[in-house]
Order: sequence, then C-alpha cells, then structure tokens
Amino acid sequence: MPNPLLPPILPDNEVSLIPAEPGGRPMTPDWVRSLVLTEVHLETATPEGTFDAALRVLDHLADLGVNGIWLTPIYEKGPRGNGYSNFGPHTVEPALCLDTEPEERWDAVRRFVAAAHERRIRVLFDIVTWGTATDAPLFRDHPEWYRGRAWGNEAFDWSYLAFREWFTSVAVNNLLLTGADGYRCDCEPNYAGYEVWEEVRRRCLSAGRKVLIMAEDGAERRFAFDMEQDGVLWYAVRDRGGQYADPVNYYLEKLDIVDSVKSGEGIGSPACQGHGEGGRYRFYTCCVSNHDYQRSAVNLNRLALGYQAIFAPFIPLWYLGAEFGMQAENQVLYFVPVDWSLTEREENAAFLTDIRRYLTIRRSYPEIFEFFPPDHRDANIRKLRCCPEPGLTAYERYAPDDSRSVLVLPNPADGVYTAEVFPENMEGDFRVTDLLTGQEVPVQGGAFRVKIGSGRLGVYLAERYPSQNNE
Repeated sequence: MPNPLLPPILPDNEVSLIPAEPGGRPMTPDWVRSLVLTEVHLETATPEGTFDAALRVLDHLADLGVNGIWLTPIYEKGPRGNGYSNFGPHTVEPALCLDTEPEERWDAVRRFVAAAHERRIRVLFDIVTWGTATDAPLFRDHPEWYRGRAWGNEAFDWSYLAFREWFTSVAVNNLLLTGADGYRCDCEPNYAGYEVWEEVRRRCLSAGRKVLIMAEDGAERRFAFDMEQDGVLWYAVRDRGGQYADPVNYYLEKLDIVDSVKSGEGIGSPACQGHGEGGRYRFYTCCVSNHDYQRSAVNLNRLALGYQAIFAPFIPLWYLGAEFGMQAENQVLYFVPVDWSLTEREENAAFLTDIRRYLTIRRSYPEIFEFFPPDHRDANIRKLRCCPEPGLTAYERYAPDDSRSVLVLPNPADGVYTAEVFPENMEGDFRVTDLLTGQEVPVQGGAFRVKIGSGRLGVYLAERYPSQNNE
C-alpha cells in the first residue's frame, strides 16, 4: 500500500498550472508544492544497479515520506562514459535493464516510472545537453550536429536547426513514452538555453502533459524552468564549484534563515542575487547534497536536513543515503555505493526515524508547509521569540489564518537548551503540542517551556482554542 501521507498522483487533466513568478503565466504543475526530492544514481543505489532492484529504493523513500526522485542519467554510457558522458538521450544503459534488447529498454524505464507512481513518487529524468561521449554512434552518424568540445567530450551545435528539432522531439517523446514527470537539465541554461526548454514545455502541454523542468544552474523562469537545482547558494561567498568541493550548510553556518527568505539573500541565480532580486520566484530548492558533492554535508546532523530543508519554505533535496547518515570524504558522491547496512546501526536508525518523523509532520500540515506564494519572500515564516535565544534563529511556519503554527527550535550547541517560548499571535489561551512525542505542553502567561538536547530539533504545534478561532 502507498504511504497515505503522500499525495496521490492525479491525471494531468486534473492538475492545475500556477505561475512560477509574480505576474507570470501559469506553467508549473501545482503538485510541485508537495515535492520532497531525493537524487538517486541507479548504478550505486543497490548492489545490482538495475531498475528492478531499485524498487526497494522506491519502497524505502515512500515509507520515509519522499515523493519525488531525480534519476541521474539513465542513457547508454558506453565503455568510457560515466552516465553524464553518454551516447545521447534516445538511448538507455543496458546494464540497468538486465541486458534486454535495445527496443525493450524503454519498456523497462516505463515500468519503473509506473512502479514509482504506484507508490505516489514522481520521477525526474536527468538530461545532458552539452554533448555526448566521443565514441557515441550519434557523433559518428551526425558529425554535423556537433561543434567543438565540452567536458572532454563532443559538444552539440545548438545553432544547427535539424539537431535542435531532433533533441527537442526526443526530450518530449521520452516523457510521453514513459509517463515521467519532467527533467533535471544538466548544465542548463548554459547550453540549450531557454527557447529549447520553452518548446519542450509547450509540446508537452499540447500533448496533455504538465511537467516540471529544473535547471542545474541558477535560472530565470520565463516559460522554461520551474526552479533550479541549487536554490540556496550564497554566490557572494562562494560559487557552485566551491560548494561542491567543500559543502556549506548555509542556514547553519552563514545565513539567518528568516532574514534570507525575507530579503532573498543567498537565494536564486548569481545575477538575481547581484541585483538584489534574489528569492523573487515561487519555488526554490534547499539542496543539502547532490551527486557532485565531494564530501557528505549531512553526516547525522538533524539540523542540516530538518531545520534548513524539511521544515523551511523550500523544496527539500538531498542525495540518497543522507537520510540515514552516509558519510564520505574526498569522494564524489556519484561514485560512492549506497551503504544500506548503515540503517541497521543504532545511531543511524535513530537518525532515519527522526527524518521520517520530520517528513510526517511536513505531510500532516499541508496548509502550512505547501504554501508557496508567487514571490518567495512572502513565505509564511517568521522569527520565534525565545528566552534565551538558541544560537540559531528559531522560526514559526504559520497557517494562512494564523490560527496555528508549527514552531521549529534548533539546538546547535553542546548540552541541553532550556528556554521559554512565546508564539506570535497566540494571545490569551492556546495549546501547544510537542509534535515529536504527541504530548501536550503546559502553557502559562503566553509562553511554554522547552528542553532540547544537543544537536536536536524541537517541533511544536501552537493552536488557538476553537472559541478564539470562531470570534
């Protein structure tokens, strides 16, 4: 049975489109509001490295509360490729499909997408737009489609109209054939650019498909991209390469999370941040880790996943294994096999249990956590008054009518954090529930008292009593 907390996957004709920015035309499927994304490299996700074996990964993620996966490239990589270097988007890697015949491989992909949808999980394909491996048959058969080199391989010539049409058609047909829900676009918008992805979206819509298109690099929205992979990245401090080499958890180390959301600092593309216009679109990810990271960034840190991603007004995104504490140093995560044995260790299992609890809370209050206004700076987050302050900003995520809010209190320090907490707009009688234990917390004088262990999160629900709501 699918996880009942995950929203059902509706037919596209029942999906509404919403603008990706203030004043924009409707383009983004409204199911994006509910997304929690995990990146999965099929070849390292299981010992077998196949679509069939990855059904276990789908079960794990669905049970956890994740409803979206970004698959790293599934295309034939050839003897010298690594997936991102591959034979082109019209191919499928034979090893993923137990060496079925070429015409059968897309059937294996389609079955995997259907299995994901049965579990209420959306699927994004990764698509490479800069070129193909030098030994790709496509390069041999259509050398006129290429010009120059990229990433040590052959670069596509996007000025060649016949190639543009071929690539656009393949991109659309892959989604129509498999039922997948969209793309993460490698290195975009720097190669194919906006017009190609606008056309992909238009053709999908004409065929009745409402899809998500996510750029890797910081991007404008136009009619092309719904979001970018690294929504939170403070370009005034470091570039993406620096982030991947030495990952920073920005809201634990560099930025105040509420101030950042309200000002746009550290959110969006370098150009937007440079002009003081960061955080002006609807959807941004908080990417806590991805395949390019050269060391893990979560490392059993509950604040890294919970405080800055799961409870914050972003689309949470992390690389498979972060949720149960996989750790790596001086290794590109893309090549590191997922160590499922960690889930049997006491510390890792407890961490995984807490991440599941956090996602259960996010799923249980969609009116709070799935509120994404056209301008992200209008997100429903505000600072929470605590005495004393916890060392990181405590915050509230509140309902549209402000009748209740979820309070997120981090303790980044060693030792137990003890404080009095004063929820906003809860004058008079209100009740507080500890959402991690289910226990009601005594309230006195407009405040309640908490004790939170080192490196832990306190998560509470503050509600006005019904009599106050009806006044």
